Amino acid sequence: MAISAADVKKLRELTNAPMMACKTALEDADGDIDKAADLVRERTGAKMDARAADRTASEGIVYSYLHAPTPGVPPRAGVLLQLSCETDFVAKNEKFQELAHRICLHIAAMKPLVVSEDQLDADLLDKEREFARKEAIEQGKPDNIVDKIVEGKIRKAHEEWVLLNQPFVMDDTRTIAELISEVQAIVGEKIEVARFALFQVGK
Repeated sequence: MAISAADVKKLRELTNAPMMACKTALEDADGDIDKAADLVRERTGAKMDARAADRTASEGIVYSYLHAPTPGVPPRAGVLLQLSCETDFVAKNEKFQELAHRICLHIAAMKPLVVSEDQLDADLLDKEREFARKEAIEQGKPDNIVDKIVEGKIRKAHEEWVLLNQPFVMDDTRTIAELISEVQAIVGEKIEVARFALFQVGK
């Protein structure tokens, strides 16, 4: 089927992929924009992930979110998120802004402590190891099992405390890191959470 220049332009704006990649994807998807976007992601995603680590995300947005789970009740939690990308063009992209909203919603619900593992406080991890070891010993576990229990507790702490490691609250088959990677593949730029702040009434 004939692919219009308008459709190519629309897919280009949605994915930030090269024009020819957009045209080919639309042809293969019989003009379906959503299917074409998926094809672009599949075809460019692996390349994007490999290149992204060496690039600088110096643009982006500060996104605010108020969490009010009950209609009519004032919000009791709020999130400020700095989500970075490489260009102002992508910062205005609907998919990028939707990602920011989803991450904020997730933070309000799951309350991570830090963005990435390297930000975890070493003293906090040491205390967690000490507590896990003491608990296992008190339960009479053998020495070789104690070490495995401690390792498991630390892995669990990484999953619970680190934003990028947490399963997405709306789809626990994907972590936040994987959610970011999916959108990164669509827009064709590096995306990273620079920082966040969670505010809660009474906390």
